[in-house]
Amino acid sequence: MARGWRGILVSTLLVVSAGCSAAQQQQQAALPSATADEVFTIIARAVQQELRPVVRKLESRVESLNNRLTLQMEELSSQLSGITARLDSQLSQLSELNTQLNEQKSQQEETAATVDGNVERLESNVTWLENQLTKVIGLANRLDSQQSPSATQESIDRPASEVKQLPPPRDCSGLPVDSPSGVYLIRPSSDSQQPPVEAYCDMDTAGGNWTVIQRRDDMTPRQDFNLGWTDYKEGFGNLTKEFWWGLEHLFQLTSSNHRRYELRIELQAFDGSQRYATYQGFRISSEEDGYTLSVSDYSGTAGNGLKYSVNEKFSTRDRDQDGWSDVHCAQGRQGPWWYDSGCGYSNLNGRYRDGGDEDRTGIWWYTWRKFESLKKVEMKIRPT
Repeated sequence: MARGWRGILVSTLLVVSAGCSAAQQQQQAALPSATADEVFTIIARAVQQELRPVVRKLESRVESLNNRLTLQMEELSSQLSGITARLDSQLSQLSELNTQLNEQKSQQEETAATVDGNVERLESNVTWLENQLTKVIGLANRLDSQQSPSATQESIDRPASEVKQLPPPRDCSGLPVDSPSGVYLIRPSSDSQQPPVEAYCDMDTAGGNWTVIQRRDDMTPRQDFNLGWTDYKEGFGNLTKEFWWGLEHLFQLTSSNHRRYELRIELQAFDGSQRYATYQGFRISSEEDGYTLSVSDYSGTAGNGLKYSVNEKFSTRDRDQDGWSDVHCAQGRQGPWWYDSGCGYSNLNGRYRDGGDEDRTGIWWYTWRKFESLKKVEMKIRPT
């Protein structure tokens, strides 16, 4: 039996090692008498001898691949270093540009602040000069009153002509000290070519210098306030009675970057009770922007009736800008105003209603008397 499997093994080895050398064939000839371990040893040696050249070739190829990979990695590393260096250079340039831009911005802000300061000082100097001139004219009048009648008349005519030549102030705060309340010429526009306009100046209330922009009161004949866009743009009424000063005048006056205005609203009920509301940062935008209202920082005793009017456009019966597609607040309330989509908390341009009855089309301030019609309203502004 042992002889039988050995014969089979020998035959298999002869087939496998058909390409072996002569020495190997001699070893195979002696296989029939060798043990199994010796046979395996002989086979292992033969396989090693045959695979050794193959292994050397593989090792050579692997080494060649490693060398190529090393070269490629070194080349990529060099390229990456170059890209990194260029990025660092560009970042440095961007940083320098940003620094230059910040310096220019700082210089521009300083220049703007200087210009604003110079303008304010110039306006203050002009006001001071006007006051001094008024005092000089008053003194001249008193001196001339001691001269002959003809000389006195001449002295009266001369100061009058000098007064007429004085440039009108921007608002009522530019009037001479101790000026009484009344109608004056002012120039709300910063354009000196624009003609001056009349305005009622309240020089008594809360320190004075107020430019009155609206008045409602119990007086006849009644002024109709349910008017159209053009009327509210240009203004209407009698400045000594009921009136609306004009949205365009308000825009021209409050659009200056050199002055900030406060708004004061005074309310009076038919029972004699009075309240007021003040706001800072009062401003009206241009007609193209719908004369949008801007106010902030409410204070007072009447409650914030403009709470929902801030940043709203002005609406009239012929121009609906309240943002509510289903309701026309100016038509429903019968008075133009800065309405929001809920028709707001106030309606100071509504119809005048006697007796203080509750009426949503009347003159009301919801945070004080809800929809109760009020007897008197005044809106006025002055620079802060």
